[in-house]
Amino acid sequence: MRWIQGALLVCAVVGLVCCLGASPQDDEKLQPNNQRFMLAKMKHAKNIVEGLALENFDTLQSSAQNLILLSNESAWNVFQSPEYLSMSAEFRGSAERLRKAAEDKNVDGATLAYFEMTLSCVRCHKYVRRGK
Repeated sequence: MRWIQGALLVCAVVGLVCCLGASPQDDEKLQPNNQRFMLAKMKHAKNIVEGLALENFDTLQSSAQNLILLSNESAWNVFQSPEYLSMSAEFRGSAERLRKAAEDKNVDGATLAYFEMTLSCVRCHKYVRRGK
């Protein structure tokens, strides 16, 4: 159980710093309301980390659902390339697996889905920063 908590902490730091904490210089290519949008994503990601640590399945479900909804907003769509659309679909799939694992009260499944979701964020932000 101790290693899960350690892995969760590492995921949280990586997710919040790399995925959601991009600097303004990195996001110049993004839409004007990007900062507010990124803060909303960060809030839900933070709630997921807290939900995992406390095994609060209601928080996990609602935060995952909110991220899915955000991923369908126009502010999410920075590019219309096949790669970007595929990465967005990958993110939504991970968030849906997280939501489902929370519904099933499966903390290990939710943790794995959160890790997958974080990896998809990091990949996509790297792609966006390159301006493809």
